[in-house]
Amino acid sequence: MFQVKSGEIQLSLTRWLVDNLKSDWDNVLVDVSQYHFKHGEDFVKWKFGNKGSFSVQSVCNAMTTNQNGPMFKNIWKGKNPAKIKIFMWLVHNNAILTKDNLLRRLWKVSPTCCFCDQDECMHHLLFCCANAEVIWATFAICLGANDIPASPEKCWS
Repeated sequence: MFQVKSGEIQLSLTRWLVDNLKSDWDNVLVDVSQYHFKHGEDFVKWKFGNKGSFSVQSVCNAMTTNQNGPMFKNIWKGKNPAKIKIFMWLVHNNAILTKDNLLRRLWKVSPTCCFCDQDECMHHLLFCCANAEVIWATFAICLGANDIPASPEKCWS
């Protein structure tokens, strides 16, 4: 049973809670009591759309505006396949599942790179590892480029 009376929340549970769950529940109630709720109907408002309504265009506009970073426009407006755009977005947000990110998620893996003996992170795997440098150099030769990027930011300049 859940009731709101004069700003207080009254709740009765059908089963008892063990001590740690009871203290967690009490903490939730304290946190919730800090907010003032209004009586009335709930509504959903989309932050990025006109008049609070969702549209695919509003998502695209939100992802390509400069407030999200100057590279997002280059990523999403570029003439690349969707999987390349998504990969570049993941790289920019350091969301690639490299070993440092896996360790942060409490996976039990060795932190060293599979190709060398250094710790693996996104920057190392894509730019600093000897194998990555060979791949970048091969692309540079094929494309006639003089410079090999050292970071994601260098890819756009």
